[in-house]
Amino acid sequence: MNFELNDDHLSVQELCRDFAKKYIAPTIQENDRAHKFDPTLLDKMADADILGICIPEKYGGAGMDYISLGLACEELEYIDASARVVLSVHIGLNSLTLLSYGNQFQKEKYLVPQARGEKISTFGLTEPNAGSDVVGIQTTAVKKGDKYILNGEKMWISLADVADNFLIFAWTDQDKKKRRDHSGISCFIVEKSFPGVTTGSIHGKLGVRAGNTGWISMQ
Repeated sequence: MNFELNDDHLSVQELCRDFAKKYIAPTIQENDRAHKFDPTLLDKMADADILGICIPEKYGGAGMDYISLGLACEELEYIDASARVVLSVHIGLNSLTLLSYGNQFQKEKYLVPQARGEKISTFGLTEPNAGSDVVGIQTTAVKKGDKYILNGEKMWISLADVADNFLIFAWTDQDKKKRRDHSGISCFIVEKSFPGVTTGSIHGKLGVRAGNTGWISMQ
């Protein structure tokens, strides 16, 4: 097996290394001390085609492979972890989930603008009293007509206060919830603009202080 990086990988590595030095390094100490997230960084990442680096070109991405995503994460995190978190969450948790499991309508409506960096996305699983214990979540989704009504709180969500689109996990089967059967949990695409959705930022973190971490409320 050949473990050498090919020319495309080396190009991605150089691109992201130069990007981090130019746009992240000059202000990271100040932003970290101030617990300040710089939203303009997302625009710069979009302009550099980083926010859709491993999403197929037909869905607005750069069409690179997962090694390229790993290299991008490595180079950004070398300067600051908060920039790497953007890729891990926006691409790794949300966009790649849509690519794997979304239908064509969902891919065209949500994945394409996310890959282009026109929309920012995140992943809402963790709650105030549940995280790794997935079946401990309390958020529910009740079907009314052709819609679902979601109620619950998500906590410690990366990009919560800057993202446009969320993947939210909620119980849709109360009997399975009682049995702690995770197959009763469903995933929903939720837009920040939906009625009843509010978000906020968490301050005073011990680490990743230049990144946006927050909460999502659905009532």
